[in-house]
Amino acid sequence: MVLKLERDAALDLVGKYVSKENNIRHMIAVGAIMRVIAIRLNEDAGKWELVGILHDIDYEVCAGPADHTIKAMELLKGVVEDDVIEAIMAHNYENTQVPIDSPLKIGLVACDAVSGLVLACSLVMPSKKIADVKLESLVKKFKSKDFAKGVSRERISRCTELGLSLDEFLWLALSGMNNISVKLGF
Repeated sequence: MVLKLERDAALDLVGKYVSKENNIRHMIAVGAIMRVIAIRLNEDAGKWELVGILHDIDYEVCAGPADHTIKAMELLKGVVEDDVIEAIMAHNYENTQVPIDSPLKIGLVACDAVSGLVLACSLVMPSKKIADVKLESLVKKFKSKDFAKGVSRERISRCTELGLSLDEFLWLALSGMNNISVKLGF
């Protein structure tokens, strides 16, 4: 039986494998978005946040996309529940072939992508602060294919599979990142 890993222990574990501050901030941001989405969906907010925090734990130790999340599985086996590992592997479904067949997996795919959009929107603000990003601006930037080209609109749009409209999902993502904006430095 695997013990339930708490947030602080997850962050400590991340610190063993991830050294780049931007990567850690991204993982914390995805965790924060996952938390607010889980609350909205009446899911286990602690588990969802944990998945978000741990989803890229192997990013600096894997060789690339082909073994991303495979290394995470090795690092996390026996440390977290199997469904947490499976959700993490599903966010690299193109390489792992793990199906995106649960709300937790769908949530991670969408939240991982939307974190980049929110951050990119904050960086074009004069203040560079997440708090100054408005939902209307986020929606407009989502629709602009020339803005943040590396952010998958297709992945973000999977939020509708959770029963959330795009606008509500973007608002929740913005809210989640605002909750931790001081920790993120934006």
